[in-house]
Amino acid sequence: MILFLESLPSSSFQYARNSIQVSVIAMKQTKLNVQTRGETGGGPCGRLRKAGLIPAVIYGDSGARNLSVVEPELRKLMRSMHGAATLIELTDDKGHQTLSILKQLSRNSVTDLFVHVDFQEIALNKEMTMSLQVHVVGESFGVRNESGTLELHAHHVNLRCFPKNLPEYIEVDVTELRAGHSIHIRDLKPIDGVTFTDDADVVVAACVGPIAAEAEAPAAEGAPAAKAAAPAKGAPAAKAAAPAPAAKTAKPAKG
Repeated sequence: MILFLESLPSSSFQYARNSIQVSVIAMKQTKLNVQTRGETGGGPCGRLRKAGLIPAVIYGDSGARNLSVVEPELRKLMRSMHGAATLIELTDDKGHQTLSILKQLSRNSVTDLFVHVDFQEIALNKEMTMSLQVHVVGESFGVRNESGTLELHAHHVNLRCFPKNLPEYIEVDVTELRAGHSIHIRDLKPIDGVTFTDDADVVVAACVGPIAAEAEAPAAEGAPAAKAAAPAKGAPAAKAAAPAPAAKTAKPAKG
């Protein structure tokens, strides 16, 4: 079976840097009902899927527990998240509640059906590490007016925070970004309770200017060909090349 896994990197232009607006979308929280399961392995998990249940597991300080999730409920959860970081309150069939995040989702690469899901237990009084999506908004000044191209170098930003401070994602407004300049991790505005763990020099987004060689090419094509250099004054003119001697006629063979 083939699986597809979904797992939940100084601008020198001071005006552009100061004009970059980075906003944080507040954390969202949702609930999901799960069932405990005792059997593990390919056979039992295959039977669960045929019954419309997706095998799951949750890891954390309290250990690992094997669970299952109703497939339509998991699909509904994924639609509501839209790729954003979300705290999920799991409630099992015994009434046990656990705060978690979606860590990894496995799909069949051919059918796109869910195969397995991993949750990570979260403690409200303990810092967590997350990888948040970067959402770019606006049209770069360099794209609008300088024939530039916007490039997103970091689709996710790594950070550390307590669950109460966890944003859904980071939104970066590139409206004032000019051609030839970039937004780095160090350009992101500080967020209360959040520490960015990526290197400060990591590029998040850049506006690349047009290639200078392409602009010079049309002028080079229209330039006239250079004339041959004239001989120096007083120097004898170059002699014409002597014609090649004519080929001799072959003598007839004797007798």
